[in-house]
Amino acid sequence: MARGPRSVLRLRRGDSRALVIAIALLIAIGLLDYLTPNDVEFTLFYMIPVVLTAWVLGWRTAVVIGLAATTVELVVDALLQSFVPAAELWNGLSRFGIFVALAYVTDNFHLERIAKENAYESERRRWAALDADRNALQRMLIRELARPLRALDWFARTFEERIGRDANPAVHLHFRALRHQIQEATFLGTDLLSLGRLQAETLHFERTRVDLGQLLTEAADESPARNRVLVNVPKEPLAVIGDADRLRHAFACLIDRAVELSPQEDVTVLARLSAEEAAVEINCRTRELTEDDVELPRLLVEGNGGRLLLITRGAVRGSLAAIRLPLDPGPRKPTWDGGARSTVAE
Repeated sequence: MARGPRSVLRLRRGDSRALVIAIALLIAIGLLDYLTPNDVEFTLFYMIPVVLTAWVLGWRTAVVIGLAATTVELVVDALLQSFVPAAELWNGLSRFGIFVALAYVTDNFHLERIAKENAYESERRRWAALDADRNALQRMLIRELARPLRALDWFARTFEERIGRDANPAVHLHFRALRHQIQEATFLGTDLLSLGRLQAETLHFERTRVDLGQLLTEAADESPARNRVLVNVPKEPLAVIGDADRLRHAFACLIDRAVELSPQEDVTVLARLSAEEAAVEINCRTRELTEDDVELPRLLVEGNGGRLLLITRGAVRGSLAAIRLPLDPGPRKPTWDGGARSTVAE
């Protein structure tokens, strides 16, 4: 395969062509020095082959080129002007010392650069291997995880249907919460895992008219500490536009995390009408939530056209997760003159 001009001229470390080029440059500079007037100083030009050799072949070879450059410059000076041995010897030694220092500095700079490039390449290969392993694991989970989750959902639904209507309402409530948890696990294990990144625009949301109060109640019912979750919603239905499963998932995540951070305190969940939006406030009074705690809920809320704001009040005063969701544009009854209903587990 033919190589381009850049690949032909590029010199790698240890390339012997650099020595030939340096000698050719040294001869050309010496000839040019001989043909120019005496007042023109060519020491800077003699540094070019020294730097080139040090960069490619190392400082020891560059010192030899530097000695040759010093000799050539001395010969040219002797041919063009009166020769004073002591002065020319001193000038020659000074130039040679400069060439040696330049060769040593250039070689060390190049070695440091090579070391950094090797470290970067090693780190890149390590991360590439980790990415390959992660992608392989992700493909396997996408392929295999959905099957047991779907089966678990089917068994829970079938068992709930066989219990019949005569069963204790608490049992139906628990089975409903179990099915919601299975749906959330299926979403995390299939939809979100298959995308491989947290971007709301890449997820599919089935946005319909849903009752916000019912979603909050169902999300609170999924919490193991349901008796410490105080849900306060308007008496009149507060209809919003969104994906019921994804919004319920977001509310359940926030409630569970707030309950974990407040082991001795109640967690309050308030829903109300705020201008042309529905507002939800989840209050954690003991320890404050972090941005990592609301990363997934924020993704799901923003995917439904809403927004989530985390208000921190200090390590001992907790925090407030404020959510705004778009209302259903259809006709609705005003809720400002009505009361609110509170739900607490019996």
